[in-house]
Amino acid sequence: MNLDKQKAFIIRIAYITLILGLVYVVIKYLLPLLMPFVIGMILAVIFRRLIDVIEKKAHIRRSIVSILVLIIFYGIVGLVLSMIGFKIFTFIGNLFNSLPKLYEDSIYPAFQEFSDNLIIKYPGIEDYVASFLNNINDSIFAFVQAMSSKVIGTITILAGQLPSLLINLVFTLVSSFFFTIDYYRITRFVVRQFTGERREMLLKLKENGIGTLGKFIKAYALIISITFFELSIGFWILKVPNSFLFGSLVAVIDVLPILGTGAVLLPWSMIAFIVGNTKLGVGMLLLYIIVTVVRQTIEPKIVGQQIGLHPILTLILMYVGAQLMGVLGLLLLPIIATITKKLNDEGTIHILKK
Repeated sequence: MNLDKQKAFIIRIAYITLILGLVYVVIKYLLPLLMPFVIGMILAVIFRRLIDVIEKKAHIRRSIVSILVLIIFYGIVGLVLSMIGFKIFTFIGNLFNSLPKLYEDSIYPAFQEFSDNLIIKYPGIEDYVASFLNNINDSIFAFVQAMSSKVIGTITILAGQLPSLLINLVFTLVSSFFFTIDYYRITRFVVRQFTGERREMLLKLKENGIGTLGKFIKAYALIISITFFELSIGFWILKVPNSFLFGSLVAVIDVLPILGTGAVLLPWSMIAFIVGNTKLGVGMLLLYIIVTVVRQTIEPKIVGQQIGLHPILTLILMYVGAQLMGVLGLLLLPIIATITKKLNDEGTIHILKK
């Protein structure tokens, strides 16, 4: 009897391992490959109810309503991205254009004043101070040169990827129109391929998946709002122009694990220290620490509460997902775990003991 239980246990573990391996392969390789169509289907699901209401109230064909809704949606997205992109490129361009004048008017005089004070206090060290200034100049020149090369390299890489991005964009646009127009026809066709318990599991999987995705979006919308509030208040206290605009931009960047607020606030703090604005430099550093601590504290708790998982389990899943599959894994692994838990609680699958 014990041998039979051991065999059953080994088979169960092998089955779960196989399922997890298939999920990993799908997320890691197949999902990115089909991403334009995945986005198209997600948009179809998001706008399904809105299109249904407009179609019923206005008595207009679903295809026409779908096209109008998507055109308005893409128009708004394009306008917002254009405005943000224009602001960012303008800011970067002004920054690079002002760097030589900034060095000449602020940085170099600050170093010169510092060296003059040293010479007055400690006569006889003129040669050391001159050598120090030369080293500082060389370091700053090398830094600017390296930053310029990095920016040029990044622009070159983006330019090289532009044809691929345009192709993906075209397929995303086309697929979203087809999925949205024929949403019910497509879903009914997929459901007809399953019978009995498998059909019921598929419907529950769809229902739980959409619900979990909505809760996940709600959780991160709340996190972005909290971060935006912190950053905007911090920028306002530090008297940064357009504090709410910069707060919204950095809040969105903070959601991206690869970047985060450190990609903006830390260089900002360093530049402030270099130009002698100690108050701004310290303020940016403190703001970065506060936002990071709050984000790391509330993220697992908020996401866990929304999707029904314990915060520590959510934290583990997010970390493992990020390590295995990057940003995609960080988002999808908690969603998959939540859907699995709900299906198990409903009795559709039997993986975990209640």
